[in-house]
Amino acid sequence: MHGRSLLGVLRPRTKLLAMLPLALLVAACGAATPAPSSTVKLFMIPKFTGAAVFTDAHVGAQQMGKNWHYVINYGGPSASASATAQVQFIDNAISQGYKGIFISSSDPSADTPALVQARKKGITVVSFDSDVLPAGRSVYVQGTSAADIALTQLQMLGSQIGYSGNFVILSAQATDSNQVLWNKLLVQDLKTNPKYKNMHLLAIVNPPNDGAPAAVQYAQNILKEYPSIKGIIAPTTIAVAAAAQVVQQQGLCKKYVVTGLGDPAQMKSYITDGCVKEFALWSFSREGQVAACTMHALLTKEISGSAGQSYTCPNGLGKFTVARGGVVTAGPAEVFSKSNLSAFTF
Repeated sequence: MHGRSLLGVLRPRTKLLAMLPLALLVAACGAATPAPSSTVKLFMIPKFTGAAVFTDAHVGAQQMGKNWHYVINYGGPSASASATAQVQFIDNAISQGYKGIFISSSDPSADTPALVQARKKGITVVSFDSDVLPAGRSVYVQGTSAADIALTQLQMLGSQIGYSGNFVILSAQATDSNQVLWNKLLVQDLKTNPKYKNMHLLAIVNPPNDGAPAAVQYAQNILKEYPSIKGIIAPTTIAVAAAAQVVQQQGLCKKYVVTGLGDPAQMKSYITDGCVKEFALWSFSREGQVAACTMHALLTKEISGSAGQSYTCPNGLGKFTVARGGVVTAGPAEVFSKSNLSAFTF
């Protein structure tokens, strides 16, 4: 997700989807492990509904789950709901007899106790996109490396401001675990990487939720409070689109650089008119596929989530190994610009 010299290029979403066969594969993740003989219900809980990236993750999980006839239902709170709203969906999944839960957590401290209770009842938990506390899951599937996300964002901003000047991070709510980690690593890179020694982070701004209205309001506030900045990094698809919208509407595209983690469909108009030069993301469809395959490997006891364990996913995804802390990385990321955006079908 940094400049192309820092990361390999993710194959376009169209190519990823093209790898999915027309006929359902029936082989298990590991050839020696039999698939469940009866239908298994799984439940996927996004941070909030209505976001294309989480819908993509669900579609990817469903595509992979067909290999073993899993039923993967989907539901979660709205973007404006409180950070603790996911607990109700966890409790519902427990009471309705689901065998597994996928979750992208808005508040690990709130979600983890409910997930611990789910695990005590024999429910397998896989977190994705945004982790819970380790006690609440067996494996965390991250879209791509957290360290690379941080460095990617710095590189995209730095290359456009001459690696010198002040900037602000417009993030999600302060309880969002992946945002907290990415921002922490970015701050470390600022301190330790001499390439960025003349770039200065003035503030990390956390709206009360990850909804578009809040993100727009806080982007407007940033431009009022920090008019001398050279750019905004927004490590959330909602916030980067909101910041681009505000800068575009105020006619300030030439004054401020906006970059971060964006959804190609949302960002296309800003890239096309030149208001945003670069943004990055990984394939949420692939992340959902890997999460579903990981769930299968756990349900069939091929892995337990311990570091060093490996399993192979069908549909051309390949082999994955659990890293320290029970973390699996779904794949590389892509830096989007005007030069390659047209290669993607939305």
